[in-house]
Amino acid sequence: MSQTTSRSLLTHGIPVAKRPKRSRKAIVSIAYFVVPLAIVVALWQLGTTVSPSPFFPPPLRIAENLWKLLFGGPAFFTPVFFGDFLTTVGRMILGFAIGAVWGMLIGIVMGLSRGTRETVTPIVEFLRSIPATATLPLFIILLGGDDAMRVAFIAYGVSWFVVINTASGVGSIHKTMLDLGRVFRVSPARRLFSIILPAASPKIFAGLRIASTAALLLAIVSEFMLATNGIGFLLVQAQGRFQLLDMWSWMLALAVLGLIINSLLDLVEGRVLSWHKLSRAKI
Repeated sequence: MSQTTSRSLLTHGIPVAKRPKRSRKAIVSIAYFVVPLAIVVALWQLGTTVSPSPFFPPPLRIAENLWKLLFGGPAFFTPVFFGDFLTTVGRMILGFAIGAVWGMLIGIVMGLSRGTRETVTPIVEFLRSIPATATLPLFIILLGGDDAMRVAFIAYGVSWFVVINTASGVGSIHKTMLDLGRVFRVSPARRLFSIILPAASPKIFAGLRIASTAALLLAIVSEFMLATNGIGFLLVQAQGRFQLLDMWSWMLALAVLGLIINSLLDLVEGRVLSWHKLSRAKI
């Protein structure tokens, strides 16, 4: 065997050996999700075929109707896709982003400063004990019924999950890691991005995952009142007109949207946490 071949085997042999394991693990993970879902859908389809009910349309009909609502326009996309579906997505993303950033800032300060943590924690615990949905009338009174109110409402509701998890993650960082940064005179900004955030990232992402689900829920709830567009508005309209097929279609759209959000978070979390492990190994 030549030296070049040996070097190639040493360089590329380990990743090649690991790929089948990763592929099998991914296939098993997908199967655990797809197989039970397929069974439920098949039983639902069979049940509605044997005993039709106006309250439970067949799942294939629900999917077909959703496709027509979003992609049945002359130019593929329908006005509902741009005017309602994307409107809800935009409100949710903007509210989630503002709440996540605000929550991380407060959580970092609470995690690094014991005095701040002891002072702010009672306030945080009191405010987060109030269901976010119960504060919607207050937001309407203070900010009106426009998009700014809905984004602020979403940001407020999701921020508490991020605050608690970020403060817990930062507060659990070993003091030695922070002292090393001070000894080597690492700037505060570099200390934040090289030590604090990587070490606290597992708990931060746990908070972001819960916050993303809450953001979708709050976006829909905010559109139940004084709204003229959005998925929540369409749900209320369909309920008022007893259009059960449209109701189920929009619930399916929310389920798909939630799955997409979770998948994106899984992807980002996997990359960030792999970087986190490398950072911990170097330290």
